[in-house]
Amino acid sequence: MDKNFLLKTKTARKLYNQFAKDLPIIDFHNHLSVSDYQSDRKFSDITDVWIKSDPYKHRLMRICGIDEHYITGDATAYEKFQKYCEIFPMLAGNPVYDWSRMELSFIFGITDEINVKKAKTIFDKANALLKTPEFSHNGILSKFNVRYQSPVATITEDLSGFSKNMAPSLRADQLLAPTDNLKKELESQTGISTSDKQGFMKAIAAKLQEFDKAGCKFADHALDAGFFEQSDAKEKVELLTELGTQYAKLGWTLLLHIDAKRSTSQRLLELAGPAGGYACVGGNFNISAVCDLLGQMEKQGGLPDTIIFPLNLSDQAPLAVMQGSFSQDGIASKVQLGPAWWWCDHEMGITNTLKAISNFGVLSQFIGMTTDSRSVLSFMRHDYFRRILCSWLDEQNVKCEWGLSVEALGEIVKKISYQNALEKINKQPKKEGK
Repeated sequence: MDKNFLLKTKTARKLYNQFAKDLPIIDFHNHLSVSDYQSDRKFSDITDVWIKSDPYKHRLMRICGIDEHYITGDATAYEKFQKYCEIFPMLAGNPVYDWSRMELSFIFGITDEINVKKAKTIFDKANALLKTPEFSHNGILSKFNVRYQSPVATITEDLSGFSKNMAPSLRADQLLAPTDNLKKELESQTGISTSDKQGFMKAIAAKLQEFDKAGCKFADHALDAGFFEQSDAKEKVELLTELGTQYAKLGWTLLLHIDAKRSTSQRLLELAGPAGGYACVGGNFNISAVCDLLGQMEKQGGLPDTIIFPLNLSDQAPLAVMQGSFSQDGIASKVQLGPAWWWCDHEMGITNTLKAISNFGVLSQFIGMTTDSRSVLSFMRHDYFRRILCSWLDEQNVKCEWGLSVEALGEIVKKISYQNALEKINKQPKKEGK
């Protein structure tokens, strides 16, 4: 694969090579397995690391008519790999096409064209590499210069496997609709009665302190399609408001992933489980309700730094405007539009995000890319993002006559690609009385 992939001009290449390429990665939200990291997992074959747990690929295989037997069924590893290679040339235009080529070329050094004729050759080459220490889970991870990553963990999860550079981020959805089992588990772990709301919140506060000691800096809540219209929405919003004030005191950043429609095909749910690649985009989200939620946190003196990830591209502009609606002295981008998420983390979605923030906010304050992925190979997407960013900045500088030097553009590249996220993970908790 050409080293200048997506770098359309000489200036774009200079921006990438001089300012972006060698920056460390801060991945502030993902779903990587901590146990894989602890054990330094050895992958059995390329299907195991590249296809087996990738719902993006599964979805495309289904769209192309591949039998489920070759996707999540009991076909052999090679048969699944061969079927993916069979449809691969037809995937051009989808980001998975680009990511797949980048992963094989830039990580494995395999430059063969991906198609059914080359399937056996690629399969054997990749498998030979996966037998070496350099291509264990942590061997692959070391190729990306990751300074900090933050896999999600639920409130009762064991945090002993996390470390300084792999800190947990709180996956907090279950806290808004707590089950009896969750309350019992919290009670068992904290020794605090959860029989009423006051006790429940006290137990949560104790667990948040444990997360904070483990290095947690982010709490994630999914506000799925129809969230504010649910019958128990009022209770959920009240809980989320109280949690938000606690996150603010800890100096954490709140991540709001909004407008996913997760309940679609019952057939695929039963076949592939809850993360099987069949969710879709909801309708336009209730942005007024989001403003009310943040405003209520602000009123209570506890609005945390907040990053909003819309799944509907049409919501990006109004949410980007919100960057100027909530502020705090000395804090850059208190509330901001987040990186293109899930179905949107492709060239169109990324450039649309850059345009929205640039036109309605302050582009240089953008926190940049995170993978939100379950695959160690997905750190390649930071490079994908940085290439698109460098080309887009050069294009806009010329087209819109910004008049910025390469050095000035380079400073924007560094802030978006690394420095702004670094500031979030280094943020200290608010001191009492200030």
